[in-house]
Amino acid sequence: VRPVTRDAARAVGRHFEIGADGIRFLDPEGAATRPPLWLEIFRLAIANGCPVSDQALDRIEASCGRCGPDDFTATEGERQQLRHILHPRPGLYGRLSDMHDCGLLNRIFPEFEKIHGRVVRDFHHKYTVDEHTLLTIRGLETLSSSEAPARARFASLLQEVHAPELLTLALLLHDLGKWREDDHAVESVRMAQSVLDRLELPPDARHTVEFLIRSHLQMSQVAFRRDLDDPHVIEQFAHLVGTEEQLKMLTLLTLVDVDAVSPTTLTPWKEELLWRLYVETYNHLTLGYGDELVQQDPAGLAVVIAGRPDDITESELTQFLHGLPRRYLALFGLAGIYRHVRLARGIHRDEVHTFLENHDDVWELTIVTLDKPFLFSNVSGVLSYYGMDIHRGQAMTTPAGLVLDVFEFSDADGFLRQNPGATAEITRMLDRVVAGWVDVPSLLRGKERSVVYRGPKIGSPRVHIDNEYSRKYTVVEIVAADAPGLLYRVSRVISEQGCDLDLVLIATEGKKAIDVLHVTSRGQKLSDAERIALKQGLEGVLEARDETR
Repeated sequence: VRPVTRDAARAVGRHFEIGADGIRFLDPEGAATRPPLWLEIFRLAIANGCPVSDQALDRIEASCGRCGPDDFTATEGERQQLRHILHPRPGLYGRLSDMHDCGLLNRIFPEFEKIHGRVVRDFHHKYTVDEHTLLTIRGLETLSSSEAPARARFASLLQEVHAPELLTLALLLHDLGKWREDDHAVESVRMAQSVLDRLELPPDARHTVEFLIRSHLQMSQVAFRRDLDDPHVIEQFAHLVGTEEQLKMLTLLTLVDVDAVSPTTLTPWKEELLWRLYVETYNHLTLGYGDELVQQDPAGLAVVIAGRPDDITESELTQFLHGLPRRYLALFGLAGIYRHVRLARGIHRDEVHTFLENHDDVWELTIVTLDKPFLFSNVSGVLSYYGMDIHRGQAMTTPAGLVLDVFEFSDADGFLRQNPGATAEITRMLDRVVAGWVDVPSLLRGKERSVVYRGPKIGSPRVHIDNEYSRKYTVVEIVAADAPGLLYRVSRVISEQGCDLDLVLIATEGKKAIDVLHVTSRGQKLSDAERIALKQGLEGVLEARDETR
């Protein structure tokens, strides 16, 4: 224990003083038997922006083993004091970490002890469960300060939350169930009941905390794995969150939860998807809209026609738009729509017209050509060949056979950034592939032979096909080891089964890839027989690939 000097110390209330080493007890011996003073010293440390001294931490560590949770929540004043400590603000993470290190946190919340030092055995969780939990609170603290200008929009949500201390409490409890291997969200809610009983939260507050714990995985799954342009997806998620307040709190919880998995998990792309889901759901909750309202809005079509530049005639524009999905107008801005019209001009069989542009760390490749078998899979194969990580793919086809494919991807290997002629090279390769001069399977086999796969296998591939999540599409979700050409192989099987691919969403978690594909067969959802055949085909190609690793 470091010696305590009282030079320049100032008293804080009857029991504490603040000196050069932080806040300390005036009477350490007396404080050793008064647990409420332990909470008070942490509250004052946060309020005064100072650390808790070693003197106080050592005294608490030596004494807290004799205490149980009821020693900190016996009176309404103590319960309010604890809630006040949990209010997000600068210093919260540091003081909760001190509580954790000296053993006090486990005495207040003995349920937390089960995840102390608990390791999650997968490839994308970098921290133990208790470390991860505290890091989520650090993320919340950062949003409460002026240190997060890049996340100002999320920080503004935190300012609007009526009871942000409930968000901190939910974060403390959201992973309690990870001491078991099964559905940890359900187990976390069960274990949280004793905490909520002791805190005697009002029914509405208790319901909010339970909702956040129970649903803490849902928003990331929807944001990263579902079609956010499908009004039915937004409607379902809005039904889940129920209120604007719960939407804001779940958005913030999801942001800091994903960010605390590892330093690289929350990419700008995922952050943007999360924000977009918040905005779309907020609009649904506050304004409401029908399933096809945006896409069918005749005023929107009138705006596109009225704003056309001089080089595009109304006839050319309406002919291009004829037969495209009604949601097209909602997906692309005016500049993008007019660019697509120009790309479609003079297109001939075995030609491909492309446009490649960069948005921060995400690239967007637009392709216009005439429909042919395996087109989407071949383009994704070319991108994989050049080391691109595809995040999202849109595939649209008109009755006249005009195809508009849009791929969003990141340049993982820096090929586009480091090579001045890279764009031209990719365009030439696409020309040759569309013309049938290059065999994509052979191209990728050569690429794969040059890749050395390291590390253990990431479990068996999993395929789930759902006909209920979307009104229009059959949704195919694939979880498999991330590897070059995965989307190419998957989309090729879909084409071989006679299905049409409309939208692809891709997320990666460590060494694991999650591909979500929206497919139809002759414009309809897949029949039971078609779903069975597609599942067998996908499992076959994934398992065959897995065996070669």
